[in-house]
Amino acid sequence: MTARVFPFAGLLIAHDASPADAARVADLVRTVADVGAAPVVVALAPDVEAPAGARVVRARARGSAIAAIRLGMAQLTNTVAPSVLLVPLGAEPASLVALLALVDAAKRDQQAVVAFANASLDESALLLPRDAWLELVTVGESGMNAVAARRRVVRVSPESG
Repeated sequence: MTARVFPFAGLLIAHDASPADAARVADLVRTVADVGAAPVVVALAPDVEAPAGARVVRARARGSAIAAIRLGMAQLTNTVAPSVLLVPLGAEPASLVALLALVDAAKRDQQAVVAFANASLDESALLLPRDAWLELVTVGESGMNAVAARRRVVRVSPESG
């Protein structure tokens, strides 16, 4: 087995999903895996069917996003992934090409938070370097802007993939 050039994990934040969202969650898991994330973790509400191909942690239904992120990030502790692609279920849908644009920018600047141009950091997919994970789980209670205030943020166009 050969090592991946830019390994990264995926974390789908779906603590606020309902049973009706199960198909969308499964589609997002496939998309995040297609982008190259491994492993893919889903922080999922307890009453939603678990998607195939992902590690699932059960988050409190209608709990806070940061609690779901903390549960999901705990699953990544023993991985070698130097970055994580965070995808909130409620985010504006991002195409495979758009998500690849995030990954491409992260390859060029592996210490930056990489996000879409003009997107809210709390409500959009973004790529976060491993050395920011501790900040995420400690200051993330105040939102992604609190994490971003401590480091460089690179913005990319969703069409730049």
